[in-house]
Amino acid sequence: MVMKRVLICVLAAAAFAVVTQPASAASSSKSGVQHLHFRYGPLNIRPGSNLIEYGNRANQLVEKPSEDGYITRIKPNLVDMKGRIPPTYKLHLHHGVFLNLGNGDATSPGLPERFFATGEEKTIFSIPKPYGYFNKATDRWFISYMIHDLTNNGFKGYLTYDVDFVPAKSKLGRKMRPVKPVWMDVENGHAYPVFDALRGSGTNGKFTFPDQAQHPYPGTSQPNQWTVPYSGTLVGTAGHLHPGGLYDDLMVVRPGATVTRKKGGPIPGDVPSSVRIFRSKAVYFGHRAPVSWDLAMTGTDPKWRVHVRQGDILRITTTYETKLASWYEGMGIMVAWIAPNAHGGTDPFAKAVSQKGYITHGHLKENDVHGATAPAVANPLSLPNGTAPNDTVKIENFKYSSGDLSARGSSKDPPTIKQGQSLTFINADGPPTTPFQFQISHSVTACAAPCDLNTGVSYPIANGLGGFDSGQLGFGPVGSTAFNNKQTWTTPDNLSPGTYTFFCRVHPFMRGSFRVAPD
Repeated sequence: MVMKRVLICVLAAAAFAVVTQPASAASSSKSGVQHLHFRYGPLNIRPGSNLIEYGNRANQLVEKPSEDGYITRIKPNLVDMKGRIPPTYKLHLHHGVFLNLGNGDATSPGLPERFFATGEEKTIFSIPKPYGYFNKATDRWFISYMIHDLTNNGFKGYLTYDVDFVPAKSKLGRKMRPVKPVWMDVENGHAYPVFDALRGSGTNGKFTFPDQAQHPYPGTSQPNQWTVPYSGTLVGTAGHLHPGGLYDDLMVVRPGATVTRKKGGPIPGDVPSSVRIFRSKAVYFGHRAPVSWDLAMTGTDPKWRVHVRQGDILRITTTYETKLASWYEGMGIMVAWIAPNAHGGTDPFAKAVSQKGYITHGHLKENDVHGATAPAVANPLSLPNGTAPNDTVKIENFKYSSGDLSARGSSKDPPTIKQGQSLTFINADGPPTTPFQFQISHSVTACAAPCDLNTGVSYPIANGLGGFDSGQLGFGPVGSTAFNNKQTWTTPDNLSPGTYTFFCRVHPFMRGSFRVAPD
């Protein structure tokens, strides 16, 4: 079913014209490593877009190295038509997944091989010497990407990726050893693998998925686990998560093994007979709270090696903070690299595996604007009661028809309802779609009043009174799960008297309010 959804979405995306650009060899080091620069596009992102799209459309292949050899590093980015990197709070690469159509995926049979992932954090992928991901000249690459326009302006530009490559026939290439990617995902196999971490859930302000979720998976499914079909050596990994995320944990489960905590011994995992082999941490720059896109993930040390046996189970969990806010549509992904049938590395059930990690990059200039520094919209707490016709609020042209706070000069008084009543919100931005179109999605998400400060990578967040969220209102292509495929949402009827402020988490510059009066 997943592959069917992917193919349908590919057809849905085919209406966009995309031309790939040839690679340029930026340099070639004395060590024999080629530094190649590729770009995919131009991409024409519609205003307010938040849609999963797919490269390799209409037989237009994604550019890649043209000869046999080993890929050891990939650095992703997003640039406009003039080569400038847009600020993250206005536009960013929500996620990007590179797939090789020439191989099958290790952990999700039926999918092409997923070998690299990135997102807002722009993790730089690298494989330690002497290993590399083998690229055949005849391989075809495919990109699944979600570029999020948080404005109503639209975007034209390119997805870029710098690749370190070692030709197989070179002196260095003859010494290289191949590794295979192992895609570990807490919602593996889903077209849009996300979950919600609600404020107050978990313990001590932390929520671990799937362990602390109620019925996270149907039946006996365990998509966050993979049984290793052969003995081998893991040589590296790094994680991906969204704002609010704290860390991803990768564990090995060895059925029947006994794990005890002792000095220098295994680091127990979170289920019986398991040990933790790496925790990929989110490092938030400037010693700020974990509520922004201004972060980098840690990857394993170049000397990290872990031996796994045939029949061992790899298991992933992800942990988000839940004291400060709710986090919707979170992810937890780690791509690990394994050398099949290799015999080196630490047995994680005999000795503790190093948790020492490194961040793949420093603070990025595109994350400079954190927001929350000055009032940018009207303060609804000082506005008088307003009304909404038939207790209905339309969302149209990136504004709320009643209670809109988008600009000080054009703010609207908060529509007021009696306690026990509800307001209905209707997304009117774009028509209900055919399978080859989509609607601009919007949300109604509670933020702490007055929620009137300027937008940035850290503000606003879902920390408001009432804790409500509509989900992404709107219709998407067949198979798209980013939308909830509904146009309307109704506020809870059990809200206490007070003024409630909200924002659109798809377009955070959109703000609004409503008021509940005592009955």
